Amino acid sequence: MGRVAHVGILMPMYCTNCGRRRLEGAAYCHYCGHLLDPFQPAAQATRDPVRRRRGAVPWRGGQVAAGILLVVIAIVPAAFAAVGAGHLAGQYGEAVTTWVSSHLIGIAIIAVVWRLGLKRYGAPVSALGLAPPGLPQAKTVFMTLGALVASLAATGVYSAIVDLLGADLLSPPDISADIAFPGPAVLLTFQALAVWTPLTEELFFRGFIFAGLCPFLGVRWAVVASAVVFSLFHLSAGVLIPVFITGLLLAWLYQKTGSLWPSIVAHAANNALAVAVEVYRV
Repeated sequence: MGRVAHVGILMPMYCTNCGRRRLEGAAYCHYCGHLLDPFQPAAQATRDPVRRRRGAVPWRGGQVAAGILLVVIAIVPAAFAAVGAGHLAGQYGEAVTTWVSSHLIGIAIIAVVWRLGLKRYGAPVSALGLAPPGLPQAKTVFMTLGALVASLAATGVYSAIVDLLGADLLSPPDISADIAFPGPAVLLTFQALAVWTPLTEELFFRGFIFAGLCPFLGVRWAVVASAVVFSLFHLSAGVLIPVFITGLLLAWLYQKTGSLWPSIVAHAANNALAVAVEVYRV
């Protein structure tokens, strides 16, 4: 006991995942959410703020599976409530339905992630990846833009191939202009689809599912598995492949930067462009 106390007093303790100095008495790193080893002194710490190590989050496959099931179950009442609100809204029914459903599903996601991840293990919010990127700012911006461009390009190539083959069943569905509120209220549509939805989906699919599957599947297969789940949640044959590719890119971006924020930004920009192009096309 004396030796351990000596180490704790005389040698500063650092997270072995991100290399940053730990807070006194903390069980998880305040910056990256990594489970801390109380016997790991600074001399043995590995400073690697980019790559997320196995064991960086306390939840595992069981919590991931339960979380997916709970969110799927929550979608049903959320959809009924959103449709009901849409009927009451009259001519703006589709816009209200879209806004309400995105918010209700996002709330369900946050509740599941908090209950099965953060509260269950007493982990900090940073365990979900809500921490500063571990790369230089310029490189982070470049990688974020690269993921966004690659996602848009993949969707464009996929759509062109489907059109060439005449496979209408596999064509991405058009976004109805009716999902957007009129006039200045259109900001509510973008808030729902280009801010709230990307934030909550990234917390769930990358911050919770991808990170939770890494210890069991390894990073590469966790990237694939999380992208498959992300794709299936969109419930449309026409977007399975492009959304799967986007899921791969967003998980890769999260893994490389060590932060969920670049993935959130890329996801938000993707959604904003998709809504703007489809709703306001001439």
